[in-house]
Amino acid sequence: MNDKNTSHLAGEFLVVGELSRRGYPVSITIGNSKSVDIYADVQGKVIRIDAKAGRKKGNWPIAKTSIAKDLYYIFVYLQTENNIKNNVPPEYFVASGKEILSKKLITTWSTREGIRYSSLNNEEYKERWDKLLPP
Repeated sequence: MNDKNTSHLAGEFLVVGELSRRGYPVSITIGNSKSVDIYADVQGKVIRIDAKAGRKKGNWPIAKTSIAKDLYYIFVYLQTENNIKNNVPPEYFVASGKEILSKKLITTWSTREGIRYSSLNNEEYKERWDKLLPP
């Protein structure tokens, strides 16, 4: 039922929906090879957002070399299939590229790099929509 493409799209649309619900004018980009997923107008300035989504509490694959300091990253834990059936809502974690790099949130595994759910599941990142301010 769940595949990588539906997870990514679900994450992007959930972030756009949440930003819109909070009153931010947004624009989503469509396609597989793009550098920015979402543009949002925050206090009259445009910010760029990369949405990352996952269905398991593990990690979000992301390479350290792909992090841009001037981007915001919103990580979405979509929940497990069983939790989704039980209407458990997704969880959102907000971090700037600058934070990701300066706080060394990226972990290296034997074959890839990424950010662990456990690194973001705290008050510094969870539901921190207030971080979305113009650079």
